Amino acid sequence: MDFALTREQEEFRRAARAFAEKEFAPLAAERDETNVYPVELFKRMAAAGYLGIKFSSEYGGDDGGNLDAAILFEELATASAGITLGMYCHVILALTALDRIGNAEQKRRYLAPGIRGAKIGAFGSAEAGAGSDITAIATRATRDGDDYILNGAKLFCTNSPLADFIALSAVTDADKRGISLFIVERGAPGLRVSKPIRTLGMHPAQTAEVVLDNVRVPSANRLGEENRGVANMLTAFAEGRIVAAAFAIGIARAAFDAARRYVLDRVQFGQPLAKNQVIQHRLADMDTDIQAARLLTHQAAWLADNGRPFVKEASQAKVFATETAARIAAQAMHLQGAYGYTMESTAQRYYRDTHVLEIGEGTSEILRNVIAKQLGL
Repeated sequence: MDFALTREQEEFRRAARAFAEKEFAPLAAERDETNVYPVELFKRMAAAGYLGIKFSSEYGGDDGGNLDAAILFEELATASAGITLGMYCHVILALTALDRIGNAEQKRRYLAPGIRGAKIGAFGSAEAGAGSDITAIATRATRDGDDYILNGAKLFCTNSPLADFIALSAVTDADKRGISLFIVERGAPGLRVSKPIRTLGMHPAQTAEVVLDNVRVPSANRLGEENRGVANMLTAFAEGRIVAAAFAIGIARAAFDAARRYVLDRVQFGQPLAKNQVIQHRLADMDTDIQAARLLTHQAAWLADNGRPFVKEASQAKVFATETAARIAAQAMHLQGAYGYTMESTAQRYYRDTHVLEIGEGTSEILRNVIAKQLGL
């Protein structure tokens, strides 16, 4: 089997890395301190063709696939995970939901401008009583003529303070546990977005609570069939896990690179730390785990792009890559000793940023359930 990227994919990777190093990396530490998202990067991402990486040229996309998206988001996350999270929620959640479920008119109104960077999207599913159990949501959508009236609240909705539209879930048939998806536009009467929630990591990303108080949404803004929201979300999330794995690999790579540079430069007992065999073995294991995570991720992406079953492989990639990233970030901080524990070190940022990836897009525990089910257990 040939595991190498094609010449075109290698060129794309180099271009994405150069873009990330120019546009994301210089802002990483500053925006982690200020908690302010660089909204102007949406337009720059669009100009580079990156917001349309997975989507049809009919709507301004690049006709790429999951492997292209995985390559891109690994490079972006290596430069700044917190900035990348905003792009991830826009492209991989909001725009992918529109692309997979939306009709032609919805794609024209939201997907196309989203690809151009003219509109920013968010996706809302989690609630106070509904996280891993997406069927437990309390938000309700009640029919009123040709409209729906939405009442409820969404927690941890990343991009919502910036978003021009939010794709979110609501119960449309309580008796049959029917859930539907809706597109709610910024400024809709009754829609309120809280101040950004303070989080351990991913500081530049803007995550907030979204409250819906008798928000009127036209039926034309229902995304997909009524009561099919759970199936539609699971479809979108399955592909998202591939890119989430790549996202984690990017952070792991950044943490590994920082640790490697440190042990090469740091002299103790008359020689660089890198000459110590224990240190060498740690770095060897870290690199091995990164390579293994990338192979799992690229395999899942290849399967999805070629119409093969990929749910198990995407879940395996996401579990392994996110847990690997958390472990490597902790080891990288440890290898830098007392300096790694200071806020001057990048190690502490990588350590803080990794953990949410083990929670979002399916916790490790839920994904192990998915894998077990796929194994017939």
